[in-house]
Amino acid sequence: MASHSLDIEPTVRKTDDEWIRSYCVCPVCKQDLESVQGGLSCRACARIWPILNGIPDLTVVKFAESNSFDMRMLAKRDLSALLNFAASVYEPWIYPIVSRLYGGWDGTSTLKRLGQDISDIVGPRGGFILDAACGPGTYGRRVASPSRTILGIDICMSMLRQGVRYVEEEHLPNVHFARAAVEALPFRTGLFDAAINAGSLNHFPDTVLALREINRTMKAGAPLAVMCFYAGGRGIINSKSVRERAEKRGGHIFELPELERYATEAGFEDFRPHTYGSILVFSARKTPAEH
Repeated sequence: MASHSLDIEPTVRKTDDEWIRSYCVCPVCKQDLESVQGGLSCRACARIWPILNGIPDLTVVKFAESNSFDMRMLAKRDLSALLNFAASVYEPWIYPIVSRLYGGWDGTSTLKRLGQDISDIVGPRGGFILDAACGPGTYGRRVASPSRTILGIDICMSMLRQGVRYVEEEHLPNVHFARAAVEALPFRTGLFDAAINAGSLNHFPDTVLALREINRTMKAGAPLAVMCFYAGGRGIINSKSVRERAEKRGGHIFELPELERYATEAGFEDFRPHTYGSILVFSARKTPAEH
């Protein structure tokens, strides 16, 4: 696996303006953005998008009005300290616990193992890799290499700030972050050579809409690597109360045939699942244009 521990030369990272102008577009109209004082401007739809602590905020979702419990929580300012703490312990503490609870206590569903699966799906290709709903770049950092540019988006600014700290510590000059919703990605059509979505598909209010938007930004035939949770195997997700709680909070626990159907509806083919208890890793690829 191409690991974030690779001996990558600590080259100077692109400045905020450079990488934004190179890769980002307006999430609403998909037109180019221009730098203005404190933010980004879209002339086409006359919108201004702020840059907060070096991270462009390109969200179009009104969190407080969302059907998603997680998004509504992000609208509560009094939770900022808790979110910052959660981001700091997400990988070293929260992730191992969740992987055991959902994947089983045999230890096969470790972050290292799941990261290897994701890396295998992405393969050796270089170019541009989308890390959709990236958290602190948990998987994007682990597939980083000198031949790839990783663009990670998430709606939680605390996670993104933690991701920036990690990539600076790990000397990953070609990993970048923006705040954006998966349903309205701030990237050009057909940009990405591969896409990752790990640990968040269950939280999207509209699964097909999210997958379609990821599909839009990918090149024809590009691979998609997803890690999510499904109703099968071992793990606490098979508990009725756990599943009902997830549904009540705006999430969804997938059945395997249902998930394959969603991927197909979103424009993907060659769906291939691999399971660890109730954790599912699947690969698919964007349907070639001639299809």
